[in-house]
Amino acid sequence: MKKKVSLLFLMLLLLTTGATRVWAEEELPPRLQKLADEAYHYYSSRGTENFFEAIGRVKEATEFSQYQETYYRACTYEAIYMFEYVDRKKGVELSHAIYHHAKEDKSNVGMYFATFALGTIREQSGNYGLAEKSFLQALELKEQYLPKESAAPCYLGLCEVALHRKAYEEVKEYARKALDEPGILPMNQITAWSYRCLARYNEGDSLGFEEAYKERAMLMSEHGGQGGLFGELLNVYQAKNRKQWALALQRTDKLIHAQNRCAQKASIYEHMGDLKQALYWQKQAREVIDSLQSSEARAQMNEFDTELSLTYAENDIKEEKLAKERMMLIAGGILAAIIISFLTIYGYRRNKHMKSLQVVNNKLQAAYSKLEETTKAKERIESELRIAREIQKRMLPHVFPRRRDVDIYAMMTPAKEVGGDLYAYALLDDLLYFCVGDVSGKGVPAALYMAEVTRMFRTLVDGKLTPDTIAARLNHALVEDNEQGMFVTMFIGLIHLKTGHMEFCNAGHNPPLLNGEYMKIESNAPIGLWSEVEFEGEEVEDMHGKTLFVYTDGINEAENANQEQFGDERLKALLQQDLGDARQTSETIHKAVEEFVGETEPSDDLTKMCIIMK
Repeated sequence: MKKKVSLLFLMLLLLTTGATRVWAEEELPPRLQKLADEAYHYYSSRGTENFFEAIGRVKEATEFSQYQETYYRACTYEAIYMFEYVDRKKGVELSHAIYHHAKEDKSNVGMYFATFALGTIREQSGNYGLAEKSFLQALELKEQYLPKESAAPCYLGLCEVALHRKAYEEVKEYARKALDEPGILPMNQITAWSYRCLARYNEGDSLGFEEAYKERAMLMSEHGGQGGLFGELLNVYQAKNRKQWALALQRTDKLIHAQNRCAQKASIYEHMGDLKQALYWQKQAREVIDSLQSSEARAQMNEFDTELSLTYAENDIKEEKLAKERMMLIAGGILAAIIISFLTIYGYRRNKHMKSLQVVNNKLQAAYSKLEETTKAKERIESELRIAREIQKRMLPHVFPRRRDVDIYAMMTPAKEVGGDLYAYALLDDLLYFCVGDVSGKGVPAALYMAEVTRMFRTLVDGKLTPDTIAARLNHALVEDNEQGMFVTMFIGLIHLKTGHMEFCNAGHNPPLLNGEYMKIESNAPIGLWSEVEFEGEEVEDMHGKTLFVYTDGINEAENANQEQFGDERLKALLQQDLGDARQTSETIHKAVEEFVGETEPSDDLTKMCIIMK
């Protein structure tokens, strides 16, 4: 399983120059160089309070000096640090401030740094399309106004965007362009070779990866340094490339980003043949991805885009207001001397001002229109999700058979608008097929996957296959083209109603309770992960007079405000009581979980199925 890394290393590329100097500009005075070095030290060590104090001193010392490049570098330092480690909204505001300062000063140097900072922030936010646009704009500014400035940081930013798109040939091409830049800094050389390592590893080029890794190691030895965040990941890749699984697993503990750490552990355990651990870390990685790709995070970025438009409009209004006040003062000063000249000038300025106000008004109208469109889009999405929820509800059985020999009832309550849990049953003569499943992830992707699994299950039971055969065929179908790494845990059962004999296959699912006791069952792998898995079926000789309760982990892992889980023992204690028929049992368990959770927002779907043989 080859996972690329989305790193926050670009913030250093703009500002570092290797082992000897921090600020890439003409030689700074010793006092100013000391301030710059001090700011970089606190930046690297994440000493937030000291960093902002030090960077403030650098800005104060250079804002109105000849060292404009140093001033704008410091501003960029500050914006990216604020965005990544302190407050994203303030980080965006600081990047806007760099732009407006550069625009007011008519500074091409400032415009270059402002554009690059915006590209870096967009890349760190996962907005790769706009990030690429910003980096290309920064390259144009550099070519026009800063021919001596290295283009390597922009090319390395484009490397990250191409890596995200899995365009590995583009990654290698941008890395080559960065290395071809005259006077490229040692840190940027190391980073360019890091991207070459990542591209070749993801292409499966084992020999090419080793060559690039060796070249990168030689540069690090020559210029010093540990390779930053890239270094730890590439060390993991090297061990995996050499099939040194134990060493690779040990190196994953040094990975800073949780998504990378979990994904790499899952991949390594899979290669080691420990499917149970591989599944655990696969689920952990999926949970991290879900949190990063949440609707709240996307809404935050939309808010940033809206704020950008509104900020520009508000600043233009302020500028026009100040211009008007200056004109009034000038007009008042010369009123007594030349009244006719004043009227002429005032009339001219007023006409110009009204045109400017019209431009500002148009910008505001555009901004508010965009905000209105965003609100309508949000309402449309919410409406579509409500429809999807109703469609999903209709896919699940709500009518259950009334028979003398068996009582069955099931229910599912999604945590979000739509859920990833599923249940189904089918009566074929005296055969009762049933299943309960839990799809990895949440939201719309999980709901679509759930719909596909449910449809295939209903098709397969028509062939009157055994549960382990159904699991195997589902797995074969779902493994193909599963680039997202999604999977489903399932309990699949078949009860022969005349004899009471039950066959079942548990595919990585929670063990059900039989007469209030957890069943001791085989822990087969989940469905959809690995094509070579063989599923083992089991059986219960006679189900007459017994109660089977199958559920998903949203029940036992439900948390209250104190982050305490409902737990296996609490569920077991409830089911050892006489709770009534299948429906009463299911509803009692559901009510107990809801009361335990209280006002806490549910984190997972709640699904349960109860079968009572008479």
